[in-house]
Amino acid sequence: MAYNIPSKFFTMDFSAEKKEYALKDNDAYIEMVKSLFKPDDVIMVMCRSGHRSAASVNKLTEAGFTKVYNIIDGFEGDVDKDEKSPTVGLRAINGWKNSKIPMTYALDPTLVYQQKK
Repeated sequence: MAYNIPSKFFTMDFSAEKKEYALKDNDAYIEMVKSLFKPDDVIMVMCRSGHRSAASVNKLTEAGFTKVYNIIDGFEGDVDKDEKSPTVGLRAINGWKNSKIPMTYALDPTLVYQQKK
């Protein structure tokens, strides 16, 4: 029941130092959001850990949206750094998924961003 509108896209440029793929801005992000929402609609923005969504909220606010909120800990939350924990190294601290709030991996294709071929 939530739209997937990426503010950034993954690239195929892998950073061995950061152990992650580089991201690039979605230049059409604001236009995509404007096509679905009015400036005074309530919009809650989420990413994996809350960092990209915070930047997305800032972009939407600058574009004139007035009721935009960041889900602070994101979907997966923070990495467990406790060496004694059975979930060390996993995103098991806070986050939507770890809070037992209802969620599903069953995606509605009409709500998911799909790159045009």
